[in-house]
Amino acid sequence: MPLLDVADAFQIEVLDGWEATSAPGGEYTLSNDGGLRIDIVVYGSRNNKVDALPESSTSAVRAWAKSIGMQNSETLTVMTPKGGDTPRAFASIPGTNRNVYVGFFFFKKSFVIAAGSAPVDDRAGFAHVERMLWSIEAG
Repeated sequence: MPLLDVADAFQIEVLDGWEATSAPGGEYTLSNDGGLRIDIVVYGSRNNKVDALPESSTSAVRAWAKSIGMQNSETLTVMTPKGGDTPRAFASIPGTNRNVYVGFFFFKKSFVIAAGSAPVDDRAGFAHVERMLWSIEAG
């Protein structure tokens, strides 16, 4: 299976039926004909280990959710899995037309935000996008 591997940032498998594109500035998109989409943005490393702590990453995810228009983002449930080499934070954000699943990845050489989305009536597609975000590793 092809791999979208961005040096010093992230890697993710590009599944059959999916297309990967990139834009200047560290922006990448994976999409399929079924209306599923993952947008990934790469930033320079945040060298501050405090940013990767569960409380800080929860606040960062909630601030991001607010920036995309989520009402009551301060109550958003954010998962900060323990273990592994990479601090991560994940959250599901319900929408009117599309549901969003966001992942924050605090890699050693980069900070990555990945936002996957699916139409609200496509639960299987949304679950698929969730699994793809959980599979993202350091590049």
